Amino acid sequence: MTLEILICAYNNRIENVANVLMPPMHNITYLISWQQSDDFTAPELPDALRREDVKISTIHSKGAALNRNNAIACATGDICLMGDDDITYLPNHIPHIIEIFESHPTLDFATFKYDSKNYPKQYPSYSFDLRQPVKGYYVTCFEIAFRRESVQGVVQFNPLFGPNAPVLIAGEEDVFILDALNKGLSGFFFPYVIAHHDHATTGDRCAGDPKFLMGNGAYIYLAYKDGTAPLRYVLFAWRSCKKNPLKFFPMLRHVLQGVKYIKKNHIPD
Repeated sequence: MTLEILICAYNNRIENVANVLMPPMHNITYLISWQQSDDFTAPELPDALRREDVKISTIHSKGAALNRNNAIACATGDICLMGDDDITYLPNHIPHIIEIFESHPTLDFATFKYDSKNYPKQYPSYSFDLRQPVKGYYVTCFEIAFRRESVQGVVQFNPLFGPNAPVLIAGEEDVFILDALNKGLSGFFFPYVIAHHDHATTGDRCAGDPKFLMGNGAYIYLAYKDGTAPLRYVLFAWRSCKKNPLKFFPMLRHVLQGVKYIKKNHIPD
């Protein structure tokens, strides 16, 4: 069984990818989806990326979701791990991802852990079914691994969500997991560290940004069809205002703007 790490880079961020690659390892390869905007003049590919275990796919577009979807569409590995251009993989831990999928033949996708000195993230200490998430748990994109034949052509990242999306700059990972579960795929969290990441995530950088709040409101609307969504809008805004200078009602207004936006624009599968 092979593992392919899908690294998405935007414009000149391709120069950072060489720092992400591990020394060549058996049955582990990389696919780099290099997204380029219309006004970007691409430089020569860095020599450090000219390796036998590295493939490059170029896409001309904008939006992290479109970049990730291109990576998924071009993937060939048995197991795929979503990646980013600013993380450090742990060579002694990465092969364990293959072992987990080999030992769980009905597993379609899985999420893992990363560690960070500057931006530590709290995780449950035990494995659980992602259909029954633990309170406070949320997914970061480069924690997600999946069986390619289960996801390719079945699940994509929603281009209405995520960095460089038109309006909603957050929620793309949660919506991806939600869509996968809604299509009957099985997913579990495993409390196993696979990478180190000392940079701020979107949630760290943009917690008070109206577009971040809108993204979370839109996700809540999509995720909770049991009638609890209105209460969750209020709770999310209340918790957010404790961490940011914005007051409660402006927070709630932005959350509800996200609900209005996704009602108008989201096309169900």
